[in-house]
Amino acid sequence: MNRRLHRKPWALAAALVVMTAGCSTAPDEPKRKPSQAPPITAEPASVAESAAKYNALTAQLVAALEAKMPDITWTVDDPARLSRAQDGRCILTPRSMKSSADIVEPSKHFDDVLAASDPVLEKHGFPAFDGTDPVPGGWVVTRSTDAAGATVTIESKSPAYVRMTVPVKSDTCDSNEIPHGDK
Repeated sequence: MNRRLHRKPWALAAALVVMTAGCSTAPDEPKRKPSQAPPITAEPASVAESAAKYNALTAQLVAALEAKMPDITWTVDDPARLSRAQDGRCILTPRSMKSSADIVEPSKHFDDVLAASDPVLEKHGFPAFDGTDPVPGGWVVTRSTDAAGATVTIESKSPAYVRMTVPVKSDTCDSNEIPHGDK
């Protein structure tokens, strides 16, 4: 056993730092930066108005993703619901969508997701997705938030999901307020 390393533990630590310094992300790995939410500048709309508006956005996002990746289909994952946030706001969660397969590889690490989604987001008053968020556990996630505080999220770890949260005006915050066709 080499006793010199035992007498000078800092030398061992320095050697490990030097040896692992080059062990970073591979050069061909995608460079990801977290998304940024804009300031909230608009008041929440009614439950009925919001359900119709944001379900239309979800349908158009899914259509754009299916056009870009035709081998992957999407189905409703969870129905729409209302819930109270800890701060007392009423939050609409429109129906979420689930993919038939993971989209990370087929979308070139979300490049195609961003390219297909950004025109749809713009049409609905959202800023473009501005990258993916660093999320632990292998998830690839991108988000965009509009002026009313509605956030659309596309996340993938086999399968993928399109989810949304929308602040709404409601005194009761009861899911029965959601029009039947938007559930």
